[in-house]
Formats: sequence, structure tokens, C-alpha cells
Amino acid sequence: MHISENVMVKLLMGVIANKTMEEKQAALLTLGKLPQQYVEKPLSELLDKMAAGTLDKDIYLELGEAIDSSRSASLATRYKTINSKVSPDDLMASYSSCLLGGDPKRGRQIFFHNQNSQCMRCHSYDDRGGNAGPRLNGVAGRITREQILQALITPSARLAPGFGMVTLELKDGKKLTGILQGETKTALKIKEGQEERTIAADQIVNKKYAQSSMPDMKLLLSKKEIRDVVSFLAEQKTDN
Repeated sequence: MHISENVMVKLLMGVIANKTMEEKQAALLTLGKLPQQYVEKPLSELLDKMAAGTLDKDIYLELGEAIDSSRSASLATRYKTINSKVSPDDLMASYSSCLLGGDPKRGRQIFFHNQNSQCMRCHSYDDRGGNAGPRLNGVAGRITREQILQALITPSARLAPGFGMVTLELKDGKKLTGILQGETKTALKIKEGQEERTIAADQIVNKKYAQSSMPDMKLLLSKKEIRDVVSFLAEQKTDN
């Protein structure tokens, strides 16, 4: 059966507007494969909704992929510009489409069995796995979804308490190096040898975290896989 491109666009836009998340994602990917002259306008309309904050965030990634498939330079530029407003950090902004819309079941499969990421080598879950990184039961009760994503794509940006070294330069000129024990907006706690010290945030001129031993998941997983892992970990709210 042959359906004209104009009818296909209309049908696909109807799915994107009204159907389930999975159907919307699939429809967007299909839309992006149609000839550019038919998809420029509908994709531009979806970008308008994204800019206005009225587009479902769980299809941001598929919208980006559809725009890439359309090979429209102007749409790609608009998408990047809109994304840049999501976060002041360029990298986090470019991966903001990985925050929502993933499949927790696929994420669980990646976490336990993916040979590229090997998450269980360093992290434990239900008392299985390694201890080089923090236990991930209840991780969503300790950090936000954004921080989960950040930990995957920039592991050294934020260290989990008890799992990394930090060097502090203080207002009085002193330098302290110890294991990070905890951090809030007002203070930071470190362990120097056997001694724990709490340093007020307003006394810290500069802080430098040691490089995390966790591999950068950007190099090992696709954006869709990262989104699935974020969705899986974001469900882990209870530490049992």
C-alpha cells in the first residue's frame, strides 16, 4: 500500500501528539527518515514546542535523531541552541535528552550484563558486584536524576563520599588533601589520615577533585543506552 508523504507526515504527527511514549519515539524516528522537504516544517514545529517547554521531554533524544536523519543544518543548529538553554554546562546540555524517556528494563540489562560498561565491576547492587564505587541500591534517594547522568558522562565532576580524594586551598593559604566524606552548600568534610575535618565553604578558595577511576560512559555507551541506565538508576529510591 502506498501512502503519500504528506499523509504519512500527518499520521505520524498525530501519533507524536497523542500516543504512548514508545509510539511517539518510534513515530519521530520514522518522520526523520522521510525526504527533507516533507519534514522541515513539522520538525520545526516540534522545535517550537521544545523551546516553549511544551514538548514531552522523553522524546527529546528522538527529536535530535530525527533532525540528524533529515540532514537539515538549520534544524540542527536550532536544536543545539535550544538544548544549550537547558544547562549552563555545554556537555550536560548536549546530553539533557538522556534524562527522560529511557527504558528501565533495558537499563537494568545494561547495568548487569553490558560488556562495554561493566558497571558491576566497580559498583555493587543487592550485595553483588565490586566495591571500588558506591553501592547503588537507593542511589536515587541520595542524588538527583541530573547528578546520575552527570556521574555517567563526567565521572570526575562530583565524587561520591568515601570514594575519592579532594585537595582544598583555603583563604589562609593552607592546603588540605583528604578523602571526601561529605559535601553540602555550607561545608565540606574530609578525612586526613585518621582525622575527620569539617571545612566551612566560605573558607575554601579552590577545590580540586582527584580523577575518578570510573570510565567515561560517553565512550562506551550510546545516548540511548545512557538514557536507559539513567532511567533504571532513577528508580532505585530505597536502600534495601
